[in-house]
Amino acid sequence: MFYRGKNVLVAGGAGLVGQSLVRKLLDQGAYVRATQYTTRAISLKHDNLEIVSCDLMDDIQARKVFSDMNVVFLAAARVRGAKELQANPSSLILDYLYIHSKLIALAAEMQVERCSFISSCYIYPDTGKPNSEEEGFQGDPWIPTNYGIGWTTRYLETFCRYSQITSKTKYGIVRPNAYYGPHDNFNIDQCHVVPALIVKAVQGMNPFEVWGDGQQIRSFTYIDDLVDGLMINLEKNATCTPVNISAKEGYAIKDLVAMILDILQLDVPVQYDPDKPSTIPYRVSDPTKAQSLLGWEAQVNLREGLTRTIEWYKGQL
Repeated sequence: MFYRGKNVLVAGGAGLVGQSLVRKLLDQGAYVRATQYTTRAISLKHDNLEIVSCDLMDDIQARKVFSDMNVVFLAAARVRGAKELQANPSSLILDYLYIHSKLIALAAEMQVERCSFISSCYIYPDTGKPNSEEEGFQGDPWIPTNYGIGWTTRYLETFCRYSQITSKTKYGIVRPNAYYGPHDNFNIDQCHVVPALIVKAVQGMNPFEVWGDGQQIRSFTYIDDLVDGLMINLEKNATCTPVNISAKEGYAIKDLVAMILDILQLDVPVQYDPDKPSTIPYRVSDPTKAQSLLGWEAQVNLREGLTRTIEWYKGQL
């Protein structure tokens, strides 16, 4: 296996992506160093796992954790939902730009062999169909919802390419779409749509309130599928060539709501509120390139992924 015996840093190991990455890397025989900050902790324990509590914004602490690493996965992020983004739209851009540009550059400076950057489907313009990778720099991202974060993401992908040109570090870029699963952020004021709906359902909200009109369409990707794609891409495609790591099927939010309520065997009236904040109406990615280039495709269907996530969340209560 590619990762066996390598020193691998998971920057942001306590989050949704980080927890799954740490587990899968350990399963493949890697020596893993994973960072955690203040809000969440890494749940795993393993002889080959070093957990470091640190602030990656601090130069001295960041350099220390990057030292002697062969491979780095950049999984550090702050999650914001539609409500917080509407209240402070610039906050996500500033945090996202600062932490990722800093760590992308540090990987090259510290002579890391390979570095994985998690880009975003926010990069894409509105085409009315599943987005393919070549559309990432065509036109403008969604306006106004995605304009700022979309162009910021385009810059960070370009910065990865620049860093690869000017150093010996190779970068892998993936563009995920609406990923979810255990260890997600379930803070109702900050989280994305899947954890928000799960929290409301498990708490027995009646009537069941949903922000937006329920017609928005997403391709939801289970976290273990995403992480498999991240790892395969960095192994086979560390060329700064972006790849969509996304489930193929698109689901309307109203279908997501119905599925969650059915899994929990809840029969409650659903009230949609189109005046409340919601995000773009259509966001689906085309995973054809991942299938042909990497041999990757999503394995966990939406119902199974939701069932696993709900059971995990209930176990934390």
